[in-house]
Amino acid sequence: MTQYQIINTQSRHAPTIAAISYCDDPDDETVFHAHHIRAHVQRFPQGQFTALCEGRVVGYATTMRTNRPPSARPLPWLQAVGDMRLSAHHPRGEWLYGVDFYVHPDFRRRGIGSALYRARFDLVKRLGLKGFYAGGMLAGYHRYCQQMTASDYGERVRRREITDPTITMQMNRGFRPQGVIENYVSGLPAYSSAMLIVWDNPTATGVN
Repeated sequence: MTQYQIINTQSRHAPTIAAISYCDDPDDETVFHAHHIRAHVQRFPQGQFTALCEGRVVGYATTMRTNRPPSARPLPWLQAVGDMRLSAHHPRGEWLYGVDFYVHPDFRRRGIGSALYRARFDLVKRLGLKGFYAGGMLAGYHRYCQQMTASDYGERVRRREITDPTITMQMNRGFRPQGVIENYVSGLPAYSSAMLIVWDNPTATGVN
């Protein structure tokens, strides 16, 4: 059984987190580098999480607070976060926004992703926020992009007629799918859309 630990990210973790990024292009302007991660820790230390396995960084979750509710018109990812240093973070924001999430492929299906989700749910409850939302990438759409639009695919995933590797898993964790965000990130159309997923805090009483 995998022994792992979820802790708040520290500045010393920044180089390793940057190194395990899932993007293969180091020149991609939407890839977090070590100095960005240090800025996240400084800006919102409570909202940054690292998964450790025997002291090794094997996953992370990046979040920020926002006053923009999930009912507002969805923004592309970079506009939503402001910039790579999360300048759109609002210290008194009523919602937690899921900026980034990653578990190293060698450590998946061991409960680490679930633990990172629980850490964020616990943070929402601890701060008394209204909830947590994010743009979940339509990871399986590339297999259907010649057959239907991203919106049609997202609707079929929402109705559980199609199983999507990301969105179906998030629905099983209690997120409600609210609609497809086209062109959420830059890139090929088959890989650029996301589902707006929302988790409402069942214990919300006030924002701290």
